[in-house]
Amino acid sequence: MEKRIPKEGEASGPVGLRLWPVAATPPVLAGALWLWFGTQDGLLAMFLAAVPGVLLLSTGLSNLLWSADPRIFQFMATASLCGMLLAFPFVLVAGPLAALALLAVSAASFVAAGYLAVGQEPVPPEAPKPDLDFGLAARAAWDEVSMCGIVLSTSPLAVGRSATRIRREMDEALEMFDGQGWLENPASYHRTPPPLEITEQGELRHGEAGFEHLLFESLYEPHPEEPGRERWLSYEWNRKAHAWALQHPGEPRPWVVCLHGIRMGSPKADLRLFRPDYLYHGLGLNLLFPILPTHGPRRVGVVSGDRVLSGDAMDTLHAGAQMAWDVRRLTAWLREKRDAPAVGVLGNSLGGYSAALLSCLDDGVDCVVVGSPAADPTRLFWQNALSLSTRYLKAEGVREEDTARLLRPVSPLAMEPLVLHDRRAIFAGVADRVVPPIEAVSLWRHWQQPRIAWYRGTHRGFLRIPEGRAVLEDTLRAAGVLPETR
Repeated sequence: MEKRIPKEGEASGPVGLRLWPVAATPPVLAGALWLWFGTQDGLLAMFLAAVPGVLLLSTGLSNLLWSADPRIFQFMATASLCGMLLAFPFVLVAGPLAALALLAVSAASFVAAGYLAVGQEPVPPEAPKPDLDFGLAARAAWDEVSMCGIVLSTSPLAVGRSATRIRREMDEALEMFDGQGWLENPASYHRTPPPLEITEQGELRHGEAGFEHLLFESLYEPHPEEPGRERWLSYEWNRKAHAWALQHPGEPRPWVVCLHGIRMGSPKADLRLFRPDYLYHGLGLNLLFPILPTHGPRRVGVVSGDRVLSGDAMDTLHAGAQMAWDVRRLTAWLREKRDAPAVGVLGNSLGGYSAALLSCLDDGVDCVVVGSPAADPTRLFWQNALSLSTRYLKAEGVREEDTARLLRPVSPLAMEPLVLHDRRAIFAGVADRVVPPIEAVSLWRHWQQPRIAWYRGTHRGFLRIPEGRAVLEDTLRAAGVLPETR
């Protein structure tokens, strides 16, 4: 899909909901039907109907009365999916006709959730407006289910004493950062990391030929006297850095550093996302998969990626700083120890943010391509966080503007990229509900409008769609990472 050039004076706005309020009625109907059938056939029927019935009815009515809250559509899509799954065992208690009716209204509600979510999202003038049909709406609903899981699994919540501590640390950090000049010159916050020596091989395995599990001590530490320093250093597993590698035998080849998204960090998930059949076998590239701080084997909580986007601003800052520190050491190691003739960086979602930040700090990177980049973590947190957390933070006097100012040292929107203009690129889905199009547009504007590809899809289209592969290959060729003949 071609880049869209806005007309003069054209402003952003929501996609028109031509079928409103017709599209808003399936969740209400589905919830009412689930609850009605649940009261007709005993305790088991009531048990099966409770979750889809209550959630669909409540989110459907909430959308009619208080439209556009993102949490409504996340729970609506999740409840619809539960309804479709629970309709099958419901055959045993209510019969096939009732189960079929519930399956149908739940599926209609699932599509409606995606349609309503995309239709009520403002579209930047530089991004194409999605032309919604049933398929695209259903894919958007899958994004809503993903976001529901991400938000619900985020911990710890920024409430009570945690909110008070976050406010205190922000005040102390802003004063310190301002005095050090790190707010005016964010890149100066980052120190040059020491050379890397990988002396240990990990135990994790993958069936892909040439797979290696690399281990090394991160050695990253926040600045002395920096708020949150001791807490960050107490995350013991995070201090050991991990990376997966796929290297071809024989002569040295270019490397692509692949940066994963939130909640990832396992060999199976990371390699599946970055499609070794395409990058490793098809294009013949060597691949390196650094594990981002607090993810996978580096996790500090029950869920991979805890504390990155929890509202704890200093943890978010230290996660970004440690990511840049670790990956800069790895890119230098590739050139020095693996004889890499060229090194490109490819990131998705949170990894897209990481790749964009790295491009501002690592002059050894030949090109950077980001898919659905979460370019502004501050905006994403304040848009998607549980209202309980944002209310507590606001009560303590924490504003979104304060968080954005504090995170300037790890914001790719606050620094200029070191990668040449024709060697950086973006691709994103027009109906992405995990990382909305405004994120890609913000980075595209800041990067002075490099090549960008919009595809008619959602967050799940990374490297599966021809638009993304085309912009990736064009950029790799411009940087000499991919030969012109391939």
